Amino acid sequence: MSNRGVDIFKALGHPTRRAILRKIAEKGAVSYKELAKIEPKAGVLYHHLRLLGDLIYQDENKLYRLTDKGFKAIEFMDTFLIEPVDVGIHKYFTPRELIEKMEGRNRFMIVVIIYAISLIPLIFSPRYVEFFVFLAPMSNLKVHPVIIAIISWLSSALVIKILIRIIYQRAIPFLELAIRLMLGFMLTNISPLILTLLANNQIIEGALYALTQIFALLLIISAVSATAKLSLRKSGIIVITLHYLGIMTYLILLLT
Repeated sequence: MSNRGVDIFKALGHPTRRAILRKIAEKGAVSYKELAKIEPKAGVLYHHLRLLGDLIYQDENKLYRLTDKGFKAIEFMDTFLIEPVDVGIHKYFTPRELIEKMEGRNRFMIVVIIYAISLIPLIFSPRYVEFFVFLAPMSNLKVHPVIIAIISWLSSALVIKILIRIIYQRAIPFLELAIRLMLGFMLTNISPLILTLLANNQIIEGALYALTQIFALLLIISAVSATAKLSLRKSGIIVITLHYLGIMTYLILLLT
């Protein structure tokens, strides 16, 4: 493979690439045919091999082996990376592994388009406003909720990036984090329309409000975990901190 250097977090940021490295480490030398059992689509497999860069190489027999840097990557994975664990229904609430597979221009563009569509309900149901990851009733705002939603999404990504840097001493790409966060914010964006349609039933409205907020937070926690390579617990600390910042911002605006 290419001898170019790679971003270690990018290289290890997908479960398929981690599986490839572990397979090579286990066998010592692996053929392309064996790696195809991990990812049968040739184009996708070559994409992952390319992104692994100088962590692997091919010997004279066209077998894939780890470089010295590749062995260090394995040590890093065993020491610091927390692999997602399938614990039944849990994986649907915090789908870290699914979010990890969100990479590449095409997939990112699809997510951006869906996020843009999710902003439409805010045009017709402006009585709820986003404050970071906190959705709250608010009226008489001079700024349209759509603009506030976009600002909340981007500012949330920035605050999360800063908190991870300060607390866990880990730098993460802003754009990748922001796009992965979109899944949680999509749910937050469409929540006001659902709540407005059920405004005549306060019990149902309150239950749906709680559920949408909880699921949105779980998706955002999963996005942070997948991007920063942190455990769900550590990611949860970051997101809950952001949630409280949103509540404080909301209360300050109410009192002013």
